[in-house]
Amino acid sequence: MLFRRQAPLPSVAFATSCWERDWKPILLDADYLAKKQIGNHCFDFAEKIVVINNVASREAVMAAAQKRIDEGILSRAVFAEESVLSSFGLKREDFQPGADADQYEGVNADWIYYNALAPLSAIHAAKSDYLLYLTGDVRLDEPIDWIGRAIRLMEKDARYKVANPVWNGQRAEAKRESIRRKRGFFVSDRGFSDQLFLVRRSDFLQSIYREIREDSAHFPRGDVFEKRVFSAMRNRGWLRLTYGAGSYTHENF
Repeated sequence: MLFRRQAPLPSVAFATSCWERDWKPILLDADYLAKKQIGNHCFDFAEKIVVINNVASREAVMAAAQKRIDEGILSRAVFAEESVLSSFGLKREDFQPGADADQYEGVNADWIYYNALAPLSAIHAAKSDYLLYLTGDVRLDEPIDWIGRAIRLMEKDARYKVANPVWNGQRAEAKRESIRRKRGFFVSDRGFSDQLFLVRRSDFLQSIYREIREDSAHFPRGDVFEKRVFSAMRNRGWLRLTYGAGSYTHENF
């Protein structure tokens, strides 16, 4: 019997982000970063990046990040800088709160801006073909071998542009939002979350973030990063893959 050898997978960068309220649990707890944020994805990342975003002491946070770099847990640390916005056709003034922003603690124009600056900085800073980005308060509590499966589907069908595991155990919700199943993934034509996403960098390096659709109004707080990506995906017919056999946990610190 002959077996077809699968082609090598494209390179994938891992990136997470931290800010003033969460850099200590992310960078000072090596097990959290090395296992729950990186290792449990069961994938050999080409690079592992932390984006340092909106902190009081850059020196203290970089020192903590450098320790993880020295240990081989991270490859490098980068600061989120406003200058990255021009690469995406954006400026800081584009990030304004919505009419409902006062319903959420701490949400203002600065919050909207920094919320987008972290993932955009990760997309810009990575060197690999694909990027797995997750916010600092997202983790995998159990190993999930999902990234290679997702990339093979994304490489085969150019409509698949975003992939992720189920969020917070809500498999029924992911199934309900899907339009079909594909090899263990729920396929959706109208979903995106900035909590965790796997994307081909070349797609998301484009200037696609100025498009705001009326049907994106369910994203609260303002014209946030999620709303902008959702709009771009809908305008282009891009699809989302959600792996049904594993879940990530999002829990605010």
